[in-house]
Amino acid sequence: MLQIIRSTAGSWVVKILFVALIISFAVWGIGDVTKGVQTGVAKVGDRSITPLELDQAYRTEFNRMRQMIGPEFSEEQANQFGLRDRALEQLVQKELLALAAEDLGLRVADETVRQEVLKVPAFKDSFGNFDANLMRALLQQNGLTEAGFVEDVRNDMARSDMIGAVTAGANASKTLAEALYRYRFEGRTFEIVTIPYNAMPAAPSPDQATLEAFHKEKAIRYTAPEYRTLNVALIEAANLTKDIEVTEELLKEYYDAHAGDYITPEKRSITQAVFPNKEAAEKALADVTAGQAVEAVARAVGVEAVTLEDVLKDGLPTELAEPAFATPEGASGGPVESAFGFHIFTVTKVQPGGERKLEEVKEEVATKVRQDKAIEKLFELSTKLEDELAGGTPLAEAAQTVGARIVKLDSIDNRGADKTGTVQGTGLPAFDKIVASGFTVADGQTGSVEEAGSDAFFAVQVESVIPATLKPLDDVKSIVLGDWQAEQKQIAARKKAEEVAEKMKAGAAAKDAALGVPGALAQNIDPLMRVGAPSALIPPAAVQTLFSGAIGNVTTADKPTGVVVAKLTGIIPADPANPLAAGQLAQLADATGQAMQDELILQYLAALRAHSGVTINQNLINQLYRTTQE
Repeated sequence: MLQIIRSTAGSWVVKILFVALIISFAVWGIGDVTKGVQTGVAKVGDRSITPLELDQAYRTEFNRMRQMIGPEFSEEQANQFGLRDRALEQLVQKELLALAAEDLGLRVADETVRQEVLKVPAFKDSFGNFDANLMRALLQQNGLTEAGFVEDVRNDMARSDMIGAVTAGANASKTLAEALYRYRFEGRTFEIVTIPYNAMPAAPSPDQATLEAFHKEKAIRYTAPEYRTLNVALIEAANLTKDIEVTEELLKEYYDAHAGDYITPEKRSITQAVFPNKEAAEKALADVTAGQAVEAVARAVGVEAVTLEDVLKDGLPTELAEPAFATPEGASGGPVESAFGFHIFTVTKVQPGGERKLEEVKEEVATKVRQDKAIEKLFELSTKLEDELAGGTPLAEAAQTVGARIVKLDSIDNRGADKTGTVQGTGLPAFDKIVASGFTVADGQTGSVEEAGSDAFFAVQVESVIPATLKPLDDVKSIVLGDWQAEQKQIAARKKAEEVAEKMKAGAAAKDAALGVPGALAQNIDPLMRVGAPSALIPPAAVQTLFSGAIGNVTTADKPTGVVVAKLTGIIPADPANPLAAGQLAQLADATGQAMQDELILQYLAALRAHSGVTINQNLINQLYRTTQE
C-alpha cells in the first residue's frame, strides 16, 4: 500500500531527489515520535534533523534497496553504497525546500489537497472509487493521522509547485533537438587492416642482461604479494543458543508479543455485480439462485461482473464484508446496499483461517526466543571483548573470557588466498571484511571489535607479516621470457601498422597496403554511428578519432589481440526531416529538456543551501553508527 502511495506522489521532488517526500517519512510517524529531541545530526537554517529522522529515512532507503536487490542486501553493502549519506542528503534537501516554501508564503488550497488525496490508488475500493473508511484504516495501520497525512501532502505539493516554477520553460527547442540528432546519428564508413600480434615472427632469444632488465622493469608482474598470518576471535549468536534456557514464561511472552504471526486470516473469492436499484438486484439474485452464473445475469442487463480473488474481510467495502464472509462456499447472497448501488454475489472459494496455538508452535517459538536472547547476549559479549582488548588483554585470553572461538588464517594475501592460491576461511561470516580488517592492522597488533553481519562479531590479531617481494628471476625465468617475446611481437606489429598507415595515407587501398604483412586482414566496415553499439573490429579510440576527422584520415589503435589501422572513407549525414527520425527527435527533446530541468533544480538547491546554511554533525553520526569515517 505504501509503495502505491509513494508512486502516486509523482512530484518533481520525488523524481529529482529520488525520495518520496510525502510518505517515506510520514510512514514512520517521525513528526510525532521526534518531538522534544534537541540533539541533531544536521541543522538546516534554524531547523534540526534528529537522529531518529535520519535512522528512519535510512531504513526506508535500506528496505527499498533490499526489495530491488534481494534479501542478501546487507548493512555492509549499504555502507559501501553510501546509503546513510544519501538518506541524510534527502532530509537536508527536504528541509531546504520547506524553508523556501515558507519564505515565499506558498501554501496549497484545501480543495487542491483534497483532489490529490482522492487520486491515491491505495485509498480506492475494488470499483476504483475513493473510500474514506479504507483511507482511515490504512493510515491507522501505519501509525498516521488523517490530519498529519493531509498536511504532508500539502507540503509536498507546495514543494512540487516551487520546483515546477524553477523548471518552467526549460525545454529543448526543435533546433537543438535536430542539431543533436544530426550529430548523434551521423554514419561513417571505414576500411581497416588488422595485424595480429601472434602473426609476428618470434624474436631471437634475448641474453641474460636483457631478461634481467625486463624482469626489473616489469617487477610488478613478478612480485609475490604481502602475506599475513591472522588470528581471528569470533563470537557467533549461533554458538550461544545452546546455553540459553527457555522457560514457559518466555515462550508465552514471545507468543503473545507476536500473536499475529500465528494467525492466518480467512480469505474468500467472490464474483459480484452491482445494480442501480434493489428491484433489479433482487431479480438478478433470483436468476443466480436458479442456477445462472452472476456473470451471465449481469451481462444480460448490461452490468459488469467483477471477480475478487482471495480477498480478506477488511479488503471489501464495509457493507459487503459481513454478508460475503457469512455466506457458505458456492452460495450466493444479496442484495447488499452500498454507496455504489445494490450488490449481489457468489462465494466461489473459501480459504479458512485459523490460529496456531502455543502448544502447536512451541518448538518454533522456542527457537525464536533462543535466537533473540542469543543476539542480546552477543552484544553484551562483544562489549566485554572490546573492554578486555582495550585493557591490554591478549586476544587468546580475551577470547576465552567471552567464549569466542579462535580461527587462524595462515599466510594469506589480501584476497584470503594462501601461497598455493587456495582461499582460507571462506566459511567465516563476513570473510572479506575480516581479511580487509586484518590488512589494516599493524604487525603484532589487534584490531577493534567489528560486526560480522547481523549475528556475529570479530577481532583480528596480526601474528606475522611477510612483505611483498620480487620473485628471483631464476624462479620465473620461463614466464619472463614468454612475456618478453609477447612484447616483442607487439612492438613488431605496431611497426608494421605504422608502415601500413603511411601507405593508406598516400592513397593505397587497405588490401594493397596490407600486402606482405603476416596475418594482416583488410576489411570494409559498414556504417557506424556515434550512438550505435561499439564495433568489435575497430577499437573505440580509433572510432572516436575518426568521428572527429575528415574523409581520408588514418589512425592506428591497439586492441587485445592486435593493432588496427583504420581509414575514414565516407560520411553519411543524418536527416532530421526523415519521417523515421520523428521518434528519436522526440526522445532527444525529452531527454535534453529533462537534463536542463535537473541542472536547474541542482543549482536552485545549491543556492538554497548557501542561503539557509547547512551544518552536518559528523561526530554524532559516527557515534550513532559506530563508524570511523571522518
